Amino acid sequence: MQAGDDDKPGNLDRPDRPDRPDRPDKPARTRGPSGPSSQPAHAGRAQGRELALLALCHLESYKAPERLDALEIFWRHAPSEAGDDGAELRGWLKDAEVVAFARRLLTPALARAAEIDAAIEATSRSWRLARMDRVDRNLLRLVAVEMTDLSDTPRAVIVAEAVRLASRYGSDRSAPFVNGVAEALAKRLRPGTR
Repeated sequence: MQAGDDDKPGNLDRPDRPDRPDRPDKPARTRGPSGPSSQPAHAGRAQGRELALLALCHLESYKAPERLDALEIFWRHAPSEAGDDGAELRGWLKDAEVVAFARRLLTPALARAAEIDAAIEATSRSWRLARMDRVDRNLLRLVAVEMTDLSDTPRAVIVAEAVRLASRYGSDRSAPFVNGVAEALAKRLRPGTR
């Protein structure tokens, strides 16, 4: 990973993004809060994953004993990216379904952090967690949690969502890296399933 990738906001100017005006063949994505009839049923889960990722990245700035207090601050005061007024994130924080799913992911991620990190390091033998980009390692933590604790989510959906978030928040190399490690992690944690 390149230096500075950790602090980079989402890749909003990527030409392969479907919400670009220069891609008329792809419809614009609607993001953030809107009425229940305007979003697919899985939108709460997708936004919940994104919220959980942002929370995990935020919590890395704190020492372990401070993380629970920092998480409560996160729920009340939405941080925002440079040039962003935080409206999208504040909207998610007002949506009970989104917050409930994010908490459902974060609770085991924080409670079993050492076990999850060990599984990721055992799977990604050539990359220690400390060397991984912050977004990449936190996405892999969420993949591990969802693979072990949420058996109702298909393996392919978990991996696809991790790749989507890696494309939005990670470096140019995050999506392929997360895809490869997430697939290997899925085989380790959910062998024989798709």
